[in-house]
Amino acid sequence: MDQEEISQLIKEKRWSELKEGIVNLHPVDLASLLSQLEPDERKRIVKMVPHETVENLLPELPKDLLTEVILAFPARKSAQLLSELPPDEMTDVLKDLTPEIRKTVFRHFSKKDSEEARDLLKYPSDTAGGLMTTEVPLLPETLTVKEALAFMREKAKEFETIYYIYLGKKDGTLSGVVSLRDIVLALPNARLIDLGKSGVISVTPDVDQEEVARLIARYDFFALPVVDKEGKLLGMVTVDDVVDVIMDEATEDITRIGGTQPLKESYLFSSPYTLVKSRVVWLLLLFGAATVSSSIIRNFKEVLTSVVTLAFFIPLIIDTGGNTGSQSSTLMIRSMATGEIKYTHLYTIIVRELFVGTMLGLLVATVGFILALFINVSFMVSVTVATTIIAVVIAANILGATLPLLIKKMGFD
Repeated sequence: MDQEEISQLIKEKRWSELKEGIVNLHPVDLASLLSQLEPDERKRIVKMVPHETVENLLPELPKDLLTEVILAFPARKSAQLLSELPPDEMTDVLKDLTPEIRKTVFRHFSKKDSEEARDLLKYPSDTAGGLMTTEVPLLPETLTVKEALAFMREKAKEFETIYYIYLGKKDGTLSGVVSLRDIVLALPNARLIDLGKSGVISVTPDVDQEEVARLIARYDFFALPVVDKEGKLLGMVTVDDVVDVIMDEATEDITRIGGTQPLKESYLFSSPYTLVKSRVVWLLLLFGAATVSSSIIRNFKEVLTSVVTLAFFIPLIIDTGGNTGSQSSTLMIRSMATGEIKYTHLYTIIVRELFVGTMLGLLVATVGFILALFINVSFMVSVTVATTIIAVVIAANILGATLPLLIKKMGFD
């Protein structure tokens, strides 16, 4: 069942056929299909399917649709659906709600859900605290394997993942971690403290989400514990949340490189006004920069009048400089995003890009020189064009590579 079929069934009010087709869809396919429909159609569909189907659907929805689907129901049902989400996803939805709606939803929360939500709401969304779930298996380090397995059989469904079992001391501080695999393979009387690994790599709740993603990727973790200043376990960030972070950060970097502001919602759900707003600032700034270039060229109108041929090469030279700068800045921004390049590498980068720029300039200038001769331009003009190309490529290469570092050093993204 595709978008056209569903829209047709809705138009013809064939509700029973529609319900039957939707219930049989895989949650991932249903989420994908809902994202292509109009808001009114989505609202009608989610209201007609069983509660179990909605439950399975919610984890598969993108963030911009998750809030919309939950708010399609009355406050009591919305609160029920929210409470069934992992704590980190529940908090994301609550942050998207207006204060009035959030207050109404809280009235229908249990005491436990209310306390949990309020604890997580205090953390910014782009930090470890904003990403973490509090549904974490934490066992006393003195337990035996037999006792740990008995506990996990009883409580496993309460945790988001049980791949890692965290160990704690009597005062609640994190002392180690052991995988479920190691527990299953160990002897029943073995103690967790002897199986676990000490010196657990962890983060505090205020650590930026990019750093969390780097740590999980670097150490191939399935989850990363989040602790307070005293070392007590607050929660954990799971790898599935980090995948979302990586995609979001990559999207943000790409849109900024392209000279636009990142969209808060997906492209299809962004209004034309939002799209204009995200692009107009940089267009105006670039237009202003081009105006400066035009003013400079105007000051050399006498030279251009005497050697009109030079004017033919201005667009070529400007585009070559722009392309060179874009290449080097893109490479540098990506290296900065992965943590490979830091401000301390500035001198090395300048020397390297000076050499690279010179080599590129000579190669491109050679082609430019031959092109100028081929179209019957004088030898001196050809030399002038080639020399200018070399200078422009070197300058653009160094500026493109160093500006991102300098801007980052000044505290800007």
